Amino acid sequence: MRRTPTLLAVSALSLIVAACGSAANHPSASANRTVTAHASGSSPTITIGSTNFPEQAIVANLYADALRQAGYKVNLRTGLGTRKAVEPALAAGALDLYPDYAGSLLIFLEPKDTAQATRLSTDLPALRKALAPHQATVLTPAPAIDTNVFAVTKATAAKYHLSTLSSLEPVAHELVLGGPPECPTYAYCLPGLERVYGLHFKSFVATDEAGPITIADLENGKVQVAELFSSDGSIVRNGFVQLTDNKHLQPADHVIPVIRNSVKTPKVVKALDQVSAKLTTAQLEHLNIQVNVDHLDPSVVAAAWFKAQRL
Repeated sequence: MRRTPTLLAVSALSLIVAACGSAANHPSASANRTVTAHASGSSPTITIGSTNFPEQAIVANLYADALRQAGYKVNLRTGLGTRKAVEPALAAGALDLYPDYAGSLLIFLEPKDTAQATRLSTDLPALRKALAPHQATVLTPAPAIDTNVFAVTKATAAKYHLSTLSSLEPVAHELVLGGPPECPTYAYCLPGLERVYGLHFKSFVATDEAGPITIADLENGKVQVAELFSSDGSIVRNGFVQLTDNKHLQPADHVIPVIRNSVKTPKVVKALDQVSAKLTTAQLEHLNIQVNVDHLDPSVVAAAWFKAQRL
């Protein structure tokens, strides 16, 4: 579960503070590049970070391109670890901005806010309240959403007339569920499917995390239902059917800029809002395929998308 809430890690925070502080000494590192805009020296340098999740590296590069276009100097630090390291770095002032997912971030900060996390209408106010003590907030979310989803093959969907998670209820006892090893104990996987949808599967098979093993097991029938990621492109690429989460089990994980109040100026907000407004789930899938399948660098993929959007 790539966005499972975890406890804060002080040691990881120390490493990030050191890494961000040394960025100027390593300007040639593609993952840790300093982007210099053609602007007056009065504009502050904004430090952007991301986790080691490739999709977040792509979005962090989009934010960097937008701020560069707006005239800012940007210190870009991607691949900094998990949320348990990156979010505290923002709170400590080692980072000014990073991309995250609305619902999962709220649950990370406020583990009891599971109900609020499932809808943007309740998620965003709660998230802004949770971030306020950290001197930070979130900006307007993108239409793009990346969350855990459950998928079946087209043949399975046709055989059992499946389109939603609720439609699994009469036949789940005949089907095998595949997912990461954490699935049987993770609230948004097997326990959630049982609690919210009343699903009791024939058995569970541990696979990888929405990777090639999961895809192969779903294609060859070892599992009939598998957990995947909504925006990584594997569902579209393999012709699977994503089952609609019609009872809102999963968090509303729209992509959001998380930003410190000290750099949240109208000019910065405008630049980032323009990126968010254009970023859809379908486009995020396409960007992910270019990085994960075509093995292009996130900075190259982001720059091409930014140019194509004429921002």
